[in-house]
Amino acid sequence: MAVGYFPVPPVETHAPPPSERLPLRTKFTWAMGSLGDNYAGNTISQLKDPVYTVALGVPPELVGWALSFPRLLDAFFDPIVGHWSDHTRSRWGRRRPFIFAGAIALGLAMVLLWLPPADRGWSHRELAAYFLVATMLFYAAYSVFLVPYRALGLELTRDYHERTRLQGWGMMVGLVGGLGLPWLYKCALVVGGAGPDGTAVSAEMILSGARWVGAGVGALILVACAVPALACRERTVTSDVPKISLGRELGATLRNRPFVHMLGMNFCATVGMYSPVTVSFLVSLYFLFQGNQDAAANLTGYMGMAQMLGSLAGVPVNTGVSVRLGKRGAALVALGLGAIGIGSLTWTLLPAHPYWALASQFLIGWGMQGVWLMSATMNADVCDSDELATGRRREGLYGAVFALEQKIAFAVAAVLGGYLVSRCGYVTSATPASSTLLQLRTTLIVTPLVGLALAAAIIAFYPLSRARVSEIQAALGARRRGPGDR
Repeated sequence: MAVGYFPVPPVETHAPPPSERLPLRTKFTWAMGSLGDNYAGNTISQLKDPVYTVALGVPPELVGWALSFPRLLDAFFDPIVGHWSDHTRSRWGRRRPFIFAGAIALGLAMVLLWLPPADRGWSHRELAAYFLVATMLFYAAYSVFLVPYRALGLELTRDYHERTRLQGWGMMVGLVGGLGLPWLYKCALVVGGAGPDGTAVSAEMILSGARWVGAGVGALILVACAVPALACRERTVTSDVPKISLGRELGATLRNRPFVHMLGMNFCATVGMYSPVTVSFLVSLYFLFQGNQDAAANLTGYMGMAQMLGSLAGVPVNTGVSVRLGKRGAALVALGLGAIGIGSLTWTLLPAHPYWALASQFLIGWGMQGVWLMSATMNADVCDSDELATGRRREGLYGAVFALEQKIAFAVAAVLGGYLVSRCGYVTSATPASSTLLQLRTTLIVTPLVGLALAAAIIAFYPLSRARVSEIQAALGARRRGPGDR
């Protein structure tokens, strides 16, 4: 895979040593898990508002709490899975049994999310409680899959740039396969029997379509997430380092300064970008298209595709920027590009020409792909710095805390998003006033800009430069040639 469009200084070689070069088959089969991860992580955000807020009339703040609470419970579950995976020894490896079991559970839980008992006269609180229970089961299964899957990606190679290339493969496969994600709402309308007149959509149409779409997505998730468990090989791990308690391991993890900087960047960017998800849906539906759900669904699909195409275009370029400027520099460039895309919505998100916003979404996708890519590849370098300090390989726990941070960020975004909608004056089952629509549009632009600015301020002090990582890996190599590897 090409590393980018930027010239490479002749004084440094970026080819991995043969022992750390990953074959194409390994990159692709590991990356298939990212396809399933993409659908698992984003289907809820695509369908929750059409199903629960619009069709069932559940207030957005209740939906936000029902979505966020299970992710807060992962504060206990994710580290347990990571710790358990790190210390598992089986004939199938440390990670693969968890990945396979998680893939099955995750696919089944996805189906359950879109089967609310809407015909039993349940109140809004009871429907929100159903969504809460379903999301608790879903995110428990997500932890069992995601934590070991990411740990597997961190340990497949030790090469600084090959790690970035592997993560880039994961993002490319996930993005190409995920081009259908923005169209899930539109698919639900079509499968549910809605016609081209988007103003004549019934709640039953949305619910029926969402059930079938959820079943299809569940099957896709099950198959894609199972591929890494069946096709990837793990490194053999032998260690005589005594086990320590989960609490002590967590403490050591959270004292790792580079890790904290990476988590801070990811948290602020995630909260900033995902808090206005419901705001964005309402702006599209009521501000741009005056309540026409079919037109709003079409634009949602095209905007999602524009963002994904921007992400795809960004994979080789962001990788090249990383080779040229290092991972910290690449993260700052990506944050800046994402901020430019968000700011441009001021001129592109208007009812007179709603499709101009596609250009903004392309820039946003390009920039944010760089942020997610740098977060993932920085985490692999963090594990090296931790091994030098502690003598342990703990990709599972680092992957767990990383996944936990993201889930907490999404939980905060979900709760904050519900209150942002209410703060703007939106009332369910009512057409918003013009003043409310103006506040929603302003919130949609300002909130991400604040999050990206905070993320840039935090990652500017990330201490693991390319030179420092090379020193760490040289020291680890000398240690491994001593008493033995790990």
